[in-house]
Amino acid sequence: MTTSATTGPVRVFSDAGAVLAESIVWDPEQYVLRWADITLGTLNTADADGRPVSTVPLPPPLASFQPRAQGGFVAALGDRVVVTGPDGEDPRTIATVEHATAGHRFNEGKCDPFGRFLVGSMNVTTGEPDAALYSVEPDGTTRLLRGGFGVTNGIEWSPDGDVVYVTDTSASTIFRASYGPDGELGELEPFVVGAAHDGLVRDDEGCFWGAIYGSGRVERYDAAGQHLETVELPAPNTTSVAFGGEDMGTLFIGTARENLTEEQLEEHPHSGALFAVPTRVHGFPANTFGG
Repeated sequence: MTTSATTGPVRVFSDAGAVLAESIVWDPEQYVLRWADITLGTLNTADADGRPVSTVPLPPPLASFQPRAQGGFVAALGDRVVVTGPDGEDPRTIATVEHATAGHRFNEGKCDPFGRFLVGSMNVTTGEPDAALYSVEPDGTTRLLRGGFGVTNGIEWSPDGDVVYVTDTSASTIFRASYGPDGELGELEPFVVGAAHDGLVRDDEGCFWGAIYGSGRVERYDAAGQHLETVELPAPNTTSVAFGGEDMGTLFIGTARENLTEEQLEEHPHSGALFAVPTRVHGFPANTFGG
């Protein structure tokens, strides 16, 4: 179901049965969609019709990944950032962080418009706000940008990269801050408050789409953070969102089977699937690491 003037009908793109589908990335050159199953540690690829192409295992948790400018991927595992070969093979560690406790792991990661990999962490044990956001350069140099997060999630930028948007799911807030070519993070201020947002992506009208975990919804906001419309899905745990497909005019939405009871899974059998929604707006190819 959708209550939107911008999107068409929701359809199942790949009934992947993912435990936790995240980091959806469209590859416009190979015309395939990729995503991670964090829990299983797999980097998955499907063709434009949703048919499986490959599944590459990496050491779990595979928290997030993004394309590299020279081919392959940059990926965040539990406490380290790796780069891989063209298909995700042969991971090589370029950075390691010492998390606040053993109960932390990396979570969402996305490349900025200037070639860095921004990656956040989360406390998977207590949920305390002691997680952080890091910036990783192509040579592996790592900076702590900000602490005090509970679950660092969806990351996105304004069109010229002068504002970054960072989600804290546990705080039910999408924040924004000044940013730029030097990678310095300004003071965080609330952008959207009141929902457990996960993934975040921007369209060519300057609006943002946020997946709300546990709600079965994706919501669209204008540049001022005002709600515009809602897309409803037949799976409650909505996770990652990304544009792709022909003319970058399809919104892909990931979901998860984790944290659902057997009764809930029977009620929502497509949990863990990836969904596709045609839109009248368009997105942009993913930024690349070192690009």
